[in-house]
Amino acid sequence: MILPLSLTRIQISIALISAALISYQVVLVKVFSIQYWYHFAYLIISLALLGFGASGTFIFLSQKLLKERLPLILFLCPLLFLLSIWTNICLNRVIAFNPLMLVWQSHEIFRFLLLSICIFIPFFFGALSICLSFTAVPDHIHKIYFANLTGSGLGCVLILLTVFHAGPYDIVFAISIIASGASLAGSTSRTRMTIALATMIAIIPLHIFIFRHIPLEMSVFKDLPQAQNLAEAKKEKELFGPLGLVTVLDSPAYHYLPDLSLNCPYALPAQKGLFLDGNTVGAINQYHGNTDSIRYMDYRTNALPYKLLKNPDVLIIGGGSGTEILNARYHSARTVSAVEMNRDIVHLMQSTYRTYSGEIYSARNTHIVVEEGRGYLQKTDRRFDLIQINLSESMGAASAGVYSLNENYLFTTEALMLCLDRLTPGGLISISLWIKYPPRATIKILATAIDALEKRGKENPASSIIMIRSWQTATLIIKNGSFRREDIESTRKFCKSRLFDISYHPGIRADETNVFNRLEEELLYEAAISLLSPQRERFYTMYPFHIRPATDDMPFFSHFFKIQMIRHYTTSFDRALIPFMDWGYMLVWITACILLLLGILFILVPLPLSHHPVRKDGLAYVIVYFGALGMAYMLLEISILQQFIRYLYDPVFSATVVIGSFLVYSGIGSLFAGRAGNTKFPVIVPAVIVIGIMCLIVFTFDWWLQNVLSSLPLWLRMVVCSLIIAPLAIPMGIPFPSGLSELASYRQWTIPWAWSINGFFSVMGGSFAVLIAIEWGFTSVTILATVLYIISAVMFTRLRMRGVKD
Repeated sequence: MILPLSLTRIQISIALISAALISYQVVLVKVFSIQYWYHFAYLIISLALLGFGASGTFIFLSQKLLKERLPLILFLCPLLFLLSIWTNICLNRVIAFNPLMLVWQSHEIFRFLLLSICIFIPFFFGALSICLSFTAVPDHIHKIYFANLTGSGLGCVLILLTVFHAGPYDIVFAISIIASGASLAGSTSRTRMTIALATMIAIIPLHIFIFRHIPLEMSVFKDLPQAQNLAEAKKEKELFGPLGLVTVLDSPAYHYLPDLSLNCPYALPAQKGLFLDGNTVGAINQYHGNTDSIRYMDYRTNALPYKLLKNPDVLIIGGGSGTEILNARYHSARTVSAVEMNRDIVHLMQSTYRTYSGEIYSARNTHIVVEEGRGYLQKTDRRFDLIQINLSESMGAASAGVYSLNENYLFTTEALMLCLDRLTPGGLISISLWIKYPPRATIKILATAIDALEKRGKENPASSIIMIRSWQTATLIIKNGSFRREDIESTRKFCKSRLFDISYHPGIRADETNVFNRLEEELLYEAAISLLSPQRERFYTMYPFHIRPATDDMPFFSHFFKIQMIRHYTTSFDRALIPFMDWGYMLVWITACILLLLGILFILVPLPLSHHPVRKDGLAYVIVYFGALGMAYMLLEISILQQFIRYLYDPVFSATVVIGSFLVYSGIGSLFAGRAGNTKFPVIVPAVIVIGIMCLIVFTFDWWLQNVLSSLPLWLRMVVCSLIIAPLAIPMGIPFPSGLSELASYRQWTIPWAWSINGFFSVMGGSFAVLIAIEWGFTSVTILATVLYIISAVMFTRLRMRGVKD
């Protein structure tokens, strides 16, 4: 029995497969953040979009064969997508890719390509049914595009609803059910419906008994796999939440307190390792309430602020394992406010490890806030004597430069200015970082602190800074005021008795530095002198790494790469250079180059292979129009996403709200354009004008929006942010389906090729958005996106004129 394939059923199938595709993309980002590092997010997004582009090319070359087989494709492709994602889960355990050796070992390039293909295939199958629907049903392009984008938006909602209670494989299971539903909706016979239903039912026992028990493999270079090699090491607790995988590891050989003095006379207590996505967060210290048992706290660089203050009111940004809360308690802090954005860590410290840690997360004078640090600073009216920012990354990850593309809105000039505003007169900011040689992060935070002090009107920032270091960490102290002579003397005594080196204090001499933990050169002292002198710009230019202050517009604090270093990286086989490499940055460039080559192969090369009788002149307008749209959409979406992180202060909610809102509202825009009837030039131009005006409004009122939203609860901030996106995203959904409709009227055979072009330039837009932002800021990304939309409006007139001629 043959069942009719109505437009409604096509829309349902497209909506469901779109939801599965976007959900799988988000899950892959999280899984690869756990297995490798965060910068794989850009790789996954790019490969997903390349899969979309490749599907268009495939249909372009074989549309005569496929066009009449839309029911078969709608039935088969979701099942192939489902099969490929579960196959990938198994293959990811086999492909032992090591990104840190990509440049030196050729077999790692092969593994990288194999991994990329595994990621690419599911998105190719999923996008194939979407693209073919545009080609097979050209009279309803706007409605199909609406189903495509709305389904994707609902996929973001699915992630938001499940990520709190489900692990990655459980979410993949839900995605599999949705994909089976897409196949069922596209089935036109009872046999196909039976196969789709049987697949949906078979997934349940496979997931329960096999797939959900497959452990997530991590790179052996991450902290957790290395800690598991310790004597009697075992995982005690593991939680997967919206911010990643939280793991607690127990081993009698595990000890972690990186800023501890080498001559500390006191033994460390038993500790348990706390890890997030396999990277060290800290150590949970065993504590029974006796302060004599934690006297080692006085032999840390983080103890210095307490020597300069008496019974301070303390704000700790990054409560983590509770070490700094314990430090504040030992030094008789009057009150302690600890901000920790990971709810799973707070839950563990207040429940499972409450007794073990001495109830430090539940102490009488301790207030725990589940919030992102910058967000709490933005909305609180309290003033503190000491704001302490925890060590925010592991030594291994910091050395490898894998955080080079991470956005960090806590270490920007604007953030430090905000910290200074939240201090009492004479209050202190304390920031600890790893020392990497040659130094990078330590110099960059010093430069950022000086910039913040100057922008707050401090005429002599040199009087407000002290920096000391141990053998592997450095601590920067910034004062809301000027350090007095007795403060400097206290610092000298503190460091001398604990074998810490002073890298800078007001009035320091060169012979006072580099005394205990000797380096070839005391570059931190030299950097401080240069940054506080008229030679600052020259120092920025001459220093081998990028150490200019990070800003909210360029929030990549851990990006230190300069293009001049490439020659040293690629011509040396000395593995000692590995710690100098910013792998996140380099991988994006490598990925962009590979994707550019693949894009040329998939898009430009197939054109001469087409035997379609219609002449091929004028296709340059198709390339420019759909290419400009694809790149502009990605540039603008990523730019707005970065801005809204400062409104929502939660990366998971920010990504979900922004991406989901863009997709749903763009779908509404597509539906509006289709129902308007006249989707020609008069609609495109107003849409582009509205896009430009909204970009101007959103970025002009940035700080006002940030201040207004900071006082609202999270759910209301999410609603307001979504409403702000609506007038921008709705017109962004008009040009693409309007262009396809124009092609359908006179050159229908180019529709899949236009889809492919759009996908390819979306790929490049995802990579270029970050690379442009690193060099010139996200404002530049927005300006470029607006220019590309203007170009697309001009190109649309050319497409229309070409249609009249044809």
